[in-house]
Amino acid sequence: MELAKRHIDLGLFATNIDSDLNFWQSTVGLKFDHSLHLEAPVVPAPTTQHRHDANGSVIKVNHFHEQLIHSLDAPSGYQGLAIARDIDKEIEYITSSKEFVRIVPKGTDQIDGIAITVLSNNTTRLKDYYTKVLGLEPAGPNTVRCGDSLLFLEKGIGGRQTSTFVGEGFRYLTIQVFDADKTCSEIKRLGGRIGMSPISVGKIARVGFALDPDGNWIEISARTSLTGIPPK
Repeated sequence: MELAKRHIDLGLFATNIDSDLNFWQSTVGLKFDHSLHLEAPVVPAPTTQHRHDANGSVIKVNHFHEQLIHSLDAPSGYQGLAIARDIDKEIEYITSSKEFVRIVPKGTDQIDGIAITVLSNNTTRLKDYYTKVLGLEPAGPNTVRCGDSLLFLEKGIGGRQTSTFVGEGFRYLTIQVFDADKTCSEIKRLGGRIGMSPISVGKIARVGFALDPDGNWIEISARTSLTGIPPK
């Protein structure tokens, strides 16, 4: 997979948008960048996405304007976020949806940008998918690198198959590529599943979604500003 951006992004859905924005901005200390309006067919109902910078990665705090489709009874496997900073001692937080957030000194566990912890009852299968189907780089026995971002694959209760990525808590990753259609076709050719075929998001991007073997959603996004090519 040819990356258009060397930072993976994390998308989550808030149950109390004011409280969650306060957590990410005031408690965790992320810088708010801008908001983006999303609607069908990308999401089933109008959604406001509040985008925050984390070492070049974007933490997307989504406000779904109807009742969330999936609760924590059907979680994703994305259960942890680590953000590197110029600090001396690690700081730990728990989100409203019970995921953990770590602010760590740069270089801790190889982290210079961000790292996502993915729980699974079959980490070997998951690592094979991320390296052989998505073409990401192995970075340790249970670690995968995507640009300057890391995925930590840890043994635990993994994600559940869901009808959509819209649900409480951490729900999807975003990987920026140059051609979403070509990348999704290649993922399918290599045996991966496509949860949503690529569609255009206005004049912003062309996006599709892949599903890893546990059912975790991975957005494959090609921004128009990166390609210079209007969305199909």
